[in-house]
Amino acid sequence: MLQPIILQNQDVYNRSSYKTQYFRNMIQDTDYVLCSVSAAEYLGLYSGTLGTRIYVLTKSDCIKNHIEFSEHYNLLYTTVNQTINDLLSDDTMDEQVILESLADQFHKNNYADLTITPENQQAFQHFKPHAEAYYSYE
Repeated sequence: MLQPIILQNQDVYNRSSYKTQYFRNMIQDTDYVLCSVSAAEYLGLYSGTLGTRIYVLTKSDCIKNHIEFSEHYNLLYTTVNQTINDLLSDDTMDEQVILESLADQFHKNNYADLTITPENQQAFQHFKPHAEAYYSYE
């Protein structure tokens, strides 16, 4: 996995009413692609926040490395499938991000939109039972 670039700007963050607006104010109309936990935040897979930190890759790096991304209103972000595979492959990732992201996809459509890569299958199988029970815990 490519190492993401971390962007942050406290002034822009303070002028943004919500996190998606901060993403737009920072990288809309650029060649930066939201990735990792920032993409999970943007896609609604994870309800937490990293505050001012935004994880991005360059569009050219994504193309060169066959990283799936989409665009919405001139904001680039990795796809749900790519984002979850990236989260699973990052052994430093906070488990909460992975659990919420997988739980979202399980409850949405039983993982139908996901294609977990072979190298991420072990991590997926580890988190899967916890993700499926995630919203049933008290």
